Amino acid sequence: MQERSEAPKLTPEQLNAIDLLILGKTDREVAEAVGVRRETVTKWHKNPFFSAELSIRREELWSDAKLRLKSLAHEAVNVLTRGLSSQDEKVAITAAVHILKTVGLYGEVKQDFGPATPEEAVWKQAVEQKTHVYTALRPDSFSDWSAKNHMEELAKEDTAEIMRYWYERAVDEQKKELREYRKKLKAQETQLPQIELIPVSENGSEASSQGQGKRGRA
Repeated sequence: MQERSEAPKLTPEQLNAIDLLILGKTDREVAEAVGVRRETVTKWHKNPFFSAELSIRREELWSDAKLRLKSLAHEAVNVLTRGLSSQDEKVAITAAVHILKTVGLYGEVKQDFGPATPEEAVWKQAVEQKTHVYTALRPDSFSDWSAKNHMEELAKEDTAEIMRYWYERAVDEQKKELREYRKKLKAQETQLPQIELIPVSENGSEASSQGQGKRGRA
């Protein structure tokens, strides 16, 4: 996509929310920890920049977990081998199922962490919105074929222009989020108690103490 604005940064609150979400916290728990309303966290999920960063962080966490699991693969294979030869039929069946799943003959588990870039998140939201409108207008004729046909028609449109519009809209929303965060931060700073500074003379003693001493000698 050409001539697009630079992706704005996420606020510290949004980054903290992502840290909690990848640990399995609910939106309500995240909202309480970060200090925002639950509706705000729900809104962030629709933010392409937030959504993309969350997907990337989840994938990184999953990749680290897979590396740890791979280090245990040799031991796991030995356990399955012993289980397959077990006299207990249930144990043998369980081991056989695990082996079949591992080699992809029992069904493959696919991991979908969602869009990994703001552009993909924007496009996904645009397609979902278009599909929702289409199903509302033609509910009786909606089917897998009609959905596929509608998506093909959508793809024939000026994709770059659609992407540019939705991307710039997302940029404006995130910039607004940043402005609101800075405003909130500034308001918190003005509420801090003001500390009255006592002037200090060149020799390091308090000026007020010197004044009291002079009055005492007088």
